[in-house]
Amino acid sequence: MGFAKSYFTDDPSDPVPLIVKTKRRVRFEEVDMLGIVWHGNYVSFLDDGRVALGDRFPAVSYARMQEERMAAPIVQLHIDYQAPLIFGDIMQIETTLHWTDALRLNFSYRITKEDGRPAIKAYTVQLFTDLQGAVLLIPPVWVTEFREQWKSGKLA
Repeated sequence: MGFAKSYFTDDPSDPVPLIVKTKRRVRFEEVDMLGIVWHGNYVSFLDDGRVALGDRFPAVSYARMQEERMAAPIVQLHIDYQAPLIFGDIMQIETTLHWTDALRLNFSYRITKEDGRPAIKAYTVQLFTDLQGAVLLIPPVWVTEFREQWKSGKLA
C-alpha cells in the first residue's frame, strides 16, 4: 500500500488488516467547472469507505460509537491524488483498518476507477473521545472485545 504500509507499523505478529471494498458513482454535484471531482470531495468518499467498513464490522461503526456515547474524530488526513475522477465514473473504494495497540483507528484507502486505474491513495488516523472531546486513554470494554475477536481471527 506504499506510504500507508510504511506509516502504519504492520508487524508480522499483528492480526491481518480488515478490508472492505465498496463501489459508487460520481455525482454531478461532486465535479467542478473543469468537470473533475473537486479535491475536497474525496474526503467524503473516504467516509463512504469507513461507513462500509462499519457495516461489515459493526463494532467500529458510527452507530456503535453513538450508542456508546463516543466519537472518533480524524486527527490526521493525507491524500495522494493520482488521476482525476469525472462525472459518471464508477469508483471502487477500498478501505483498510490496520491493527494498532494504541487506542485509535488507522485507516488506509485506495480509490480506483472502474478499469482499475488509481485515483487516490490516502490514510486517516482517528482517536477515540468522549462526546465533550476528551481523548480516551483506557479502552472501553466493547473496544477490548472487538480487538480480542480481531486478534483471534474471528473477524477476517
